[in-house]
Amino acid sequence: MSDSARRAERLRGFFGLQLKFAERMGEALGLSFSEAAVRYTNLHRRLGLGRPDRPAPANKWSGYGERLDQLERSAQRLDFIVEAVGDAPAEAPPEPQIRFGCFAFEPPDGDGRVRFHFHNADTEGDVGPLSRTKIDRRRGELRALFAHLHEAYPSARTVQGGSWLYNLAAYRRLFPPIYAESGTPMERPRLTGSSTWGQLLRHDDTVNPTVERAFLAGLDRLQPHAPWTVFPMRALSTRAPLEAFMDFY
Repeated sequence: MSDSARRAERLRGFFGLQLKFAERMGEALGLSFSEAAVRYTNLHRRLGLGRPDRPAPANKWSGYGERLDQLERSAQRLDFIVEAVGDAPAEAPPEPQIRFGCFAFEPPDGDGRVRFHFHNADTEGDVGPLSRTKIDRRRGELRALFAHLHEAYPSARTVQGGSWLYNLAAYRRLFPPIYAESGTPMERPRLTGSSTWGQLLRHDDTVNPTVERAFLAGLDRLQPHAPWTVFPMRALSTRAPLEAFMDFY
């Protein structure tokens, strides 16, 4: 079994929850299963197809979607997705990103805004990347990232983030207070990436049982036109001047 297939198998529980969510959303909104899956899960990206709204789902998605619609049982759909993700190319970021360990940024846009990202690139040991024992490692990555950003992109003015992670003190403590404390709920967070879905996973790709229970309880009260309310933690939008990061690190 390949490394990607083994990882897909570890993610089986996570994919199962996404498929359950897609099924409920499809029933509530009168959508086919495949249409609900591409709108309300991150399976399109997990299959290495990028963001489904840039500008539309990839042509290759139609084959996956047709198969999902043909399968009638949840267990069959889950087996299909686990196998498909295991055979797919690695998930690529939706925009060009410059990475430093667990962190990455997109080059500034025309207004000098820099979008900031996190992904788990540290699976060493039995603790997650935000463990207190790894604070120095994470801050070293951030120090290098912002030094490079400041030098390589003089047009950069502000840093902007958007993730459920800003609910966690273990994540916020890595950043300047003006940035960490700026979080406001995203008005209509997308559910096609990890900024919301990521909260269901632990650092080892298994489902966090506490978050899963809260998610399933929320699913019983699903509001189809505000589906993000199912999740126990809302994705937060953060923003601060680049100077705050340069001073802090």
